[in-house]
Amino acid sequence: MEAEPVIEQKEEKIEIPDTILNFTGDVSLADNWHIAPKYDERGGISGIMDESVLDLFKSDGLTVVNSEFTVSNREAALPNKLYTFRAKPERLAIYHEMSVELALLANNHVYDYGEEAFLDMLEAFEAQKIPYIGAGRNLDEARRIFYFESNGRKIAFVNATRAEKNIMTPGAGENSPGVFRCYDPTLFAETISEARENADFVVAIVHWGIEGSHGLEQVQIDTAKTYIDAGADVIVGHHAHVLQGIGFYKGKPIVYNLGNFLFNQESLDTGVFQVKLVENVDGSGSSSMNESDNRSFHAEYYFLPAYQENMSVKLLEGSERQRVIDEMNGWSTNATIDASGRILEKL
Repeated sequence: MEAEPVIEQKEEKIEIPDTILNFTGDVSLADNWHIAPKYDERGGISGIMDESVLDLFKSDGLTVVNSEFTVSNREAALPNKLYTFRAKPERLAIYHEMSVELALLANNHVYDYGEEAFLDMLEAFEAQKIPYIGAGRNLDEARRIFYFESNGRKIAFVNATRAEKNIMTPGAGENSPGVFRCYDPTLFAETISEARENADFVVAIVHWGIEGSHGLEQVQIDTAKTYIDAGADVIVGHHAHVLQGIGFYKGKPIVYNLGNFLFNQESLDTGVFQVKLVENVDGSGSSSMNESDNRSFHAEYYFLPAYQENMSVKLLEGSERQRVIDEMNGWSTNATIDASGRILEKL
């Protein structure tokens, strides 16, 4: 009898894709401000966002923006507040066109038209099925953790604010609506620790800093360390309306301020902070655990320079891209951005 041929059994390699998260600074779609009217005038999303940005957001796992306006049809703005921003509820549909999957509401403009408009805003986000964090009908809602699962990894997001010097936006209470505040960092740190217990990776996002300044407040430096000690893997900031530098603490990046992204009529530098969660692979091509933190993946960080001009935003290329990277490196402490945009710790 003729022997049957031996078929070699090859172990199939399962490719686990990277998880990509993109973060921006301030976005305003307020009808009484600059961007939304241009959206109407120019016929839609391509009038305010370049294809390079849209493609980036559509191809990622999650896009996160700081949504700095209230959403309501009510008319009464808070008295004695210099800038107040309000959008019609239907404006939130633009976030779907932008491929935004998470909105941050812990900031100083979501309460610009008072409590009833604030509650209208929460209902509008829920009606549009756009997840949000950082604000709520009570403190439990405002400090709620958003969990996102991708490629077998559970990622947690938490959001709080300490932006106002003259405080006009109420903090959420046990039975009262408002934002999640972190002037006292204790409760935010506790929330981060809770997220750490339930997730593989934790992102803490804070509204802070001095408006118009590339320099840092000492409280940003100090409390960023507190939040990393509590369990955050990365800190992302906004509020200054301009870019600030990047630092590292215990190997974890602190992106102090992403500035404006799609906010007003000014021409200014901005950027997208990108996190890639990449599966660890040993020499044989199989997954291996990261001995330093017992996780099967590691994080890579990138800064993608962009420019807001004429009420639109685009990613930069060539010499202009390098110019922004050089400026960011000048403002950064123990971090550097290489020519590819990758953020590395200076050891």
